[in-house]
Amino acid sequence: MTFQNNPYRLDRSVVPSAYQIHLSPDLVTCTFDGHVDITVEVREATSQITLNARDLGLTTATLTTGDLTLTSAPAVLNTDYETATFTFAQELPLGSATLSIDFTGEINDKLTGFYRSTYVDPEGNAHTIATTQFENCSARRAFPSWDEPAFKATYQTTLTVASDLAAYSNTTEIGRTELADGRVAVQFAPTMVMSTYLVAFIVGPFEHTDPVDVDGVPLRIVYPKGQGHLTALALESSIHGLTWFSNYFGIPYPGDKVDMVAVPDFTQGAMENMGCITYRMSLLLIDPETASLAEKERVAGVIHHELAHMWFGNLVTMEWWQGIWLNEAFATFMQVLCTNAFRPEWKGLVQFGTEREISLQVDGLHSTRPIEYEVISPDDTRGMFDVLTYEKGGSTLRMIEQWLGAETFRQGISAYLKKHSYANTVTADLWNALEEASGEPVGRIMDTFITQGGHPLVTFADGVVTQEPFAYGPARGTSAIGSEWLVPLFTRSLNGGAKTRHLLGAEPLAISDESPVVVNADGAGVFRTRYGTAEMAALAPRTSELDSLEFFTLFADTWANFFASRISWENFKTLAVAVRDSDESTAWGVVSDAMAWLDRALLPEQRPLLRDFVVDLYTPAFERFGFDVAEGESERIGQLRASVLLTLGLIGQHEGIKAEARRRFEANTLDGDIANAVLRIVASDGLDSDYEEFLARRRSAKTPQEEMRYLRALAGFSVEPIALDAASRAFSEFRTQDGSSLLGQLCTNRVTGQAVWRYVTSRWDDAAARFPTDTFTYIALGVPTFITDPAFAAEVEAFHTSHSLGGQQKRVEQFIERMHVGLAFTAAVRSQF
Repeated sequence: MTFQNNPYRLDRSVVPSAYQIHLSPDLVTCTFDGHVDITVEVREATSQITLNARDLGLTTATLTTGDLTLTSAPAVLNTDYETATFTFAQELPLGSATLSIDFTGEINDKLTGFYRSTYVDPEGNAHTIATTQFENCSARRAFPSWDEPAFKATYQTTLTVASDLAAYSNTTEIGRTELADGRVAVQFAPTMVMSTYLVAFIVGPFEHTDPVDVDGVPLRIVYPKGQGHLTALALESSIHGLTWFSNYFGIPYPGDKVDMVAVPDFTQGAMENMGCITYRMSLLLIDPETASLAEKERVAGVIHHELAHMWFGNLVTMEWWQGIWLNEAFATFMQVLCTNAFRPEWKGLVQFGTEREISLQVDGLHSTRPIEYEVISPDDTRGMFDVLTYEKGGSTLRMIEQWLGAETFRQGISAYLKKHSYANTVTADLWNALEEASGEPVGRIMDTFITQGGHPLVTFADGVVTQEPFAYGPARGTSAIGSEWLVPLFTRSLNGGAKTRHLLGAEPLAISDESPVVVNADGAGVFRTRYGTAEMAALAPRTSELDSLEFFTLFADTWANFFASRISWENFKTLAVAVRDSDESTAWGVVSDAMAWLDRALLPEQRPLLRDFVVDLYTPAFERFGFDVAEGESERIGQLRASVLLTLGLIGQHEGIKAEARRRFEANTLDGDIANAVLRIVASDGLDSDYEEFLARRRSAKTPQEEMRYLRALAGFSVEPIALDAASRAFSEFRTQDGSSLLGQLCTNRVTGQAVWRYVTSRWDDAAARFPTDTFTYIALGVPTFITDPAFAAEVEAFHTSHSLGGQQKRVEQFIERMHVGLAFTAAVRSQF
């Protein structure tokens, strides 16, 4: 469907080129007054102008061209298509004109559009701020506009605010006028040509770091009062990212400044507003001395993700929302490369394998979807912001980058950005640029991974490689899993020699590498692997010779085949013991996830057998690593230590670990890497007094990461009154950005999850009214995936099928299918113990 026949899209008879936006927000009444002058070009004969507007008070508009000024009839609003139509008494003159509109609006509490947020400073003073979140189609909530990515224009903003408040927008402040009423009008420079969803304005009691000059670009970290001591890592990461991306793309940063803004209430992780990037506080402000490695990686990675968007997404923008997956997938992959250059010791490319694994767990379901699909209404877009867009999409780009060669890929990307700067594109434009750089059939290859759901299972047996669709189980209806892929892959022999490059199609592919052979060499392929009996027998004794990502991929694929009931517990157990002497935290993580699933699936009388296996497998690792950091150890060991402690403490019921976890909790000496494990172990046997202490420490947390640790750990309490009290606080005490995800986590508790789920569904209308629309599926997240009771599963499915979440219902369908796969897995493993 094109813009000509899509009723949600605007016509091209009148198009904008420049906006001058004047806003006067009142943080006491939480309202704003506005005026916008839009330079437009009238291209076709018409007496009407239709643009987007939602939740705004509009009257008439005026159109000025030369000496002629026309005034429209009152605006006619269409709430279905979120438009306002201004009709004039005569046909509009062709050519350039200025459209002027006055408007009013509410600074809402829904974390979208122009919205309000609150925080309490270190002195206990409460503050209100106003900020924006416009992606995907919410600029229309703040000012009338052509609110589609294809309508690129420049934007010059003036914010009239109380004189004691800070104000920020996309560009550098160029003027400040004190008004007679004590307010100040802050004027910002015009932006580059860009889309409406990248506009931002922020008002409130903020502070910022001194600007740092990065190759001529001033860079600041903006934060709520009293949080300046938590900005060092963000500043260092941002400086690195700006320099690295300018060099990688061969294009200078396209804006005139960069502000990184920490926002107390924020739905997404971050938002790539041009020059004024907004973040959840926990993803920008951090104390590296007390944070875990995972928390530091997340801050640096999100910063690099958003900076990548300044070029890929902002400078060059997809023409319509069905292509927005490429913005996010590309930024996801670029953040990995950039962060890996920032801190090579973090092994970011190995860690990226775990993110690909998360996406394949969804993509192995028949209810998966193609990465790119047709988007008609704005609501359709909501389903695109998920692991299939970010992690699977990013992984497919990593796969083709490795297959083409890193430098060839970079040259193609640079050419694409230079050719389409300040313009809009479709997905094929990128494939064309990569084909020109490489001479390879990039479009044919990538279309098989992008335009159909699912991924292949690549089997190496009897000396040949074949493919078939991978699925966790039989389809329960229509399947979105594809049938055939063009698979870029590498193989290598463990006996030495170079990697061999292949393109696997429908026909079997003979492998000439000397046995034993690694399929998916280097681990970048977006597919599952399976080995024949002889091939696995040759490989298994030499798994220590695999590199980190190959080692992880072997474990992840084996676990997937086990979960899909393609192999037995004995088969999986044989491989699992190979981690005993390994220091690879990612592979240990796969085994720990499997142990958690088995612990949920097995009957009470069967769990001692699992407990014995866990104690036997994990105790040597605990004896190596203990609780405390050893001098000279790798930073990644901290994650492995946490996984070992958690699995031995919860599943192995190791009394020594449980006692030490409690001692450290009571002494409030929690090391960053193991803090979450300690809290979950304490919560599993937690008392009322522990619960109250968790709540108190959350309220008095010194960093955003500490606050989130205690909030997430509430899901570990297995006492029903405590779990229900925590659930009730999600409706009252906790920030709405966090409440829905906490409810989802509470529902996963084996003991109390059913009671919490029934409590939440009894308040479904309350939840819909309270929580931001884009976070609502978090309530369902995890519920179906851990259910082992068929009767309760039927209850869950019936409820979530009859309570549709519109554009996000596809994710709910995936949760439900995952629940049924889990039920099949439960039945299978119970018969094997």
